[in-house]
Amino acid sequence: MWGVVGRRIVLAGAVVLVTAGCNASLPEPDSPAAQLYRSRCGTCHRLYSPHVLKYEMWKLTVQRMQGEMARKGFPPLSAEESTLLLDYLRRHAG
Repeated sequence: MWGVVGRRIVLAGAVVLVTAGCNASLPEPDSPAAQLYRSRCGTCHRLYSPHVLKYEMWKLTVQRMQGEMARKGFPPLSAEESTLLLDYLRRHAG
């Protein structure tokens, strides 16, 4: 249906969208939530601007990353940290 060219255009657009959100300036940069996001998530990979994902996707991503942190030997987010981070991502999600 899409053809090779159409799929390449869609893929290129997705790459631009995702990379545009990488290491972007964070909303409320001095807030405890932004600092938590920067310190815990930015340790292993680039930070993505919260607006690049919908909140439901952020919830799934944070849950998946909890498993990755445990697998790599990092302490998981505490319940308080998880609440703070998810509230921050909810407020600024796309």
